[in-house]
Amino acid sequence: MKKNIKILATNFDLELGQVGKNLEKIKNIVKNAEKEGVNIISLPELALTGASLYDLYKEEVLIKRVEEALVDLIDFSKAYDLLISLGAPLRSEGKLYNTIIFIKKGEILTSFVKEELKNYEKMIFSTETPNYFTLGSCDFPADIISPVEVGGLKIGVAIGEDERTNSPSSLFFKDRGADIILNPNAYEKQALSIDKTIGDIKFLSKNTVYVSTGTGKGESSTDTVFQGLNLIADDGKLISVKENEGVSYTKDFDLDENSPSSFNNFTDEKIEVDKFPYLPKKEDEDIFVRDVLEIASSALLTRMRKIGVEDTFIGVSGGLDSTMALIFLTYAYKKAGISKEKIHAYTMPAFATSKRTKFNAYILCEALGIKLTEIDISEAVKVHLADIGHDLESQDTAYENAQARERTQVLLDLANMYGGIVIGTGDLSECMQGFATFNGDHISNYALNATLTKTHLRFIVGHIAENTENKDLGKVLKDIIDTPISPELKSEDKGTISQKTEDIIGPYELIDFFIYHHLKYHRRPKEIYDLARLAFRDDYEDEVIKKWLVSYFKRFSASQFKRATAVDGPNITGLSTSPRLGFKIASDMASGLYLDDLNE
Repeated sequence: MKKNIKILATNFDLELGQVGKNLEKIKNIVKNAEKEGVNIISLPELALTGASLYDLYKEEVLIKRVEEALVDLIDFSKAYDLLISLGAPLRSEGKLYNTIIFIKKGEILTSFVKEELKNYEKMIFSTETPNYFTLGSCDFPADIISPVEVGGLKIGVAIGEDERTNSPSSLFFKDRGADIILNPNAYEKQALSIDKTIGDIKFLSKNTVYVSTGTGKGESSTDTVFQGLNLIADDGKLISVKENEGVSYTKDFDLDENSPSSFNNFTDEKIEVDKFPYLPKKEDEDIFVRDVLEIASSALLTRMRKIGVEDTFIGVSGGLDSTMALIFLTYAYKKAGISKEKIHAYTMPAFATSKRTKFNAYILCEALGIKLTEIDISEAVKVHLADIGHDLESQDTAYENAQARERTQVLLDLANMYGGIVIGTGDLSECMQGFATFNGDHISNYALNATLTKTHLRFIVGHIAENTENKDLGKVLKDIIDTPISPELKSEDKGTISQKTEDIIGPYELIDFFIYHHLKYHRRPKEIYDLARLAFRDDYEDEVIKKWLVSYFKRFSASQFKRATAVDGPNITGLSTSPRLGFKIASDMASGLYLDDLNE
């Protein structure tokens, strides 16, 4: 069951060694959090005592106060439906441990033990894994690298320096399917240390929600100052960060409502889901586009060198895909110092070619300084259709695909004549939906756009249009972006665009959202649907989203035979369907597995 889970990472102005006073402050945090719909509270390492007591942790009086305070907090927690994660020193069989304890509804669920200790902590705390801890009449386990399931959520805890090794603890938790990683810590504050901590956590949060809670205010300044940093990141993106002030985050999780430790109190807070999680943030746009151009051009030049060619052949329709591929070519040739005369561009109009796209093809090539040759394939396609007995009137699949295959044949034959390779222009969105003619635009010698979605292409071409000093190029690129996307294989009105791809397979912003969550995370269809409903709630009705998601999975399943014979191409985004990179799915599978999940 999908439910909003609200997470709070917070510290407080602690009183060193004053366990009773710290306990009261923690109780107040719990009371306020309950009112605000919080489900999980993450408190810092050694929150009950402070993290800078040095040898005082060895004092019996302190440890007894901690044990009494925990028993009190367990009893207090019975009235509150949330998970409390807090740090405290605990004894087991005569040894002392730096631990994090999970308390929920009057029960200790488990504990986690810190392994990588600070130098002075090694004289105080043990790193041996205890069998169990005892508080009052309650025995509870100690975990190190196994996430604990709470109400259907898998939560792991990496304490302080356990995250600052060559093998951070969070990696083990993620390998075991952790939904949330808590990192209670007592990190020291030094020059530039906060920026480094933020960078590390953004990296560690890949594929999970990462919650870092640091002690700070009230700690001793004898030898160091503490960061007091509270930070939440999700899948590499920083959600919120503050020093010595709480931060919260609400996310939709699939929960097991039958779990004995399930949550019952949920917030109605509006959850934000990124519509375009595969696009860069504003501050990273320049770097992203630069990297895309560099990766594609380097890959292409390597392929050309290895097979000993400098001539490339490309069909230029005036649409978005061929525009992106042509930009890759010009960038690569300039980088390598190869004359653009060796880029052989062809426009091949037929029955449904529009005046707008044909005009843009010419203007684009002129702006890039590339000669465009026109070969009208209409008569050749008519001869072929007549040869196979087609009536030349019905605009059926054979009518459409004959045009796409003729264009590919022309390019391949020209490449054979002059000793070059054909550059494919198809993108990932089309590939995942099978929206390509088998042995037509499905085939080339090297597919530069293969891991870029249609939305990627719009973004990259738009960025280039806005930043180029070539005014003619910028103008035509903007018009290409504004042109309706179409295969232009059949037409109701000659010379105009009447066949629009998004009317057939759905809006690309939805399709590409589905692709990202399906291909990158292998999410269930139902989960993708729930995420899409949140992301696009102001744009599409639920039934519209479901309609196109059903269509997506039907097309995906039916078109695997095309992806199984994918042409080589550089993996630019990490979203690849190449069978050589491990995307191996049976070509004769049905879509029932996906549709059943959506229809539950």
